[in-house]
Amino acid sequence: MKTSSFRFFLFASLFAAAAPLPGCAADTSSEGADAEESPVEEAAEELNAAANTGFFVVTRQDFRKCMSPMCGGVFVKRVNEAKTRCSDGSLQDECYVSEITLKGTGLSTREQDEMVHALTIGKAIVKARQYKKAFNGMTLGTLKGTEVWLGATGSKAEGTFFRAADNGVRCITTPCPSTSATELNTKDTHPILGVLVDRTDTVADADTQNRALSAVATQEGLVVAGSLVMPKCMAKATNCGPKVIASEFYFRVTAREGKACGSRGLAACGAGQFCNHAPSASCGAADVPGACAYRPEMCTALFLPVCGCDGKTYSNACRAAGAGVSVASDGACAANP
Repeated sequence: MKTSSFRFFLFASLFAAAAPLPGCAADTSSEGADAEESPVEEAAEELNAAANTGFFVVTRQDFRKCMSPMCGGVFVKRVNEAKTRCSDGSLQDECYVSEITLKGTGLSTREQDEMVHALTIGKAIVKARQYKKAFNGMTLGTLKGTEVWLGATGSKAEGTFFRAADNGVRCITTPCPSTSATELNTKDTHPILGVLVDRTDTVADADTQNRALSAVATQEGLVVAGSLVMPKCMAKATNCGPKVIASEFYFRVTAREGKACGSRGLAACGAGQFCNHAPSASCGAADVPGACAYRPEMCTALFLPVCGCDGKTYSNACRAAGAGVSVASDGACAANP
């Protein structure tokens, strides 16, 4: 009897050890990490989304202590809307998503990583769609972006989010509302005379302001957080009318890593990048283009001096790149006569 009891106890113990503990064991059902994703149901007009719908902002990071992906993601909301439809079908002030992916933006892997970080800390907004999948008995959301827009000044975004863009209207007299400000995620559009980008908490430099005004004059436009103002105009005023005052404004981020740069008609490199010219390009002389590359954050102490395009000697090519400088030639720069 003692032997039989021992065998029964041993069998029961092994069976219990093999059984999955709730919330701890690997999921082997169809609701595991590889479960198929499906779009979150949205309003009918969202299924035929225009260019100004589908914009989200991260409201806060998730610091709860539990197993990923059930914790550790971010909370998001649709801009300009009081409620957002979450992955479980409910309408909430904000929705938990386990991940933001930007593969649909065309950015390089490193650019995607940087923009996900910018979104996470509230410095960018994303045009995206929510997807859902089952995981350990829960419905989790994923946000998949197709456009990402990066804040220009680091100011706190307050007010309504607009896309300000050229509307094709041309006049022979002033004032002429040739710009439209469309409230994101809505159909509300306002003809305006322009956008004031010099009122942010952290005022952008002149080049950034000029770039913003140039973007407003295009069909893609500029995303602006701020307020629509309708001043009272004096009789015969030439430039008085509705405008948007920006608390922050955003440029669309496009892929630049590895793209041509440093020549006429080519776009500037992205944040953290520099235009790297090969030594054979003679530092871009005769309008020879370079390629956008990231500045390395760490370099070895190996001493292989190079002469930079700024006329300074660097201990190695990595050190030059870290300073955002292309290599003109190997070896130290010649001493000035």
